[in-house]
Amino acid sequence: MSVDSTAFFRHGPQAGRDPDKTLSKETVVTLIRPSFGYSKVEITATGEQGYVSSEDIRPASSNLIASVSATKVNPLATPSTQPAVEQFNLNSNDPRLVPPPEDLPPSELSAPPPEQ
Repeated sequence: MSVDSTAFFRHGPQAGRDPDKTLSKETVVTLIRPSFGYSKVEITATGEQGYVSSEDIRPASSNLIASVSATKVNPLATPSTQPAVEQFNLNSNDPRLVPPPEDLPPSELSAPPPEQ
């Protein structure tokens, strides 16, 4: 953001309506759809989408982007030794999951023409 704080609207600005929240200058957003009045953005930290004044948007510094995109590692977390749990049964007999049989070509096909 190019200002200290800017109004954030989840469903777009409307006359007589207060913003849903206020974003600080250090809030990193992804521009989804630019516009002259209000642009649609996604808050990087939360994934929340909404609208902010297009005049208040500016490219973020590389240091700010690096601090947001750095993966946060919990030093107290222990790596799991359990295999990942299967989310669905791939060996299901559900007919909706079985592909239809392929049609085979007729057995009385003629021989291909000789090459010249």
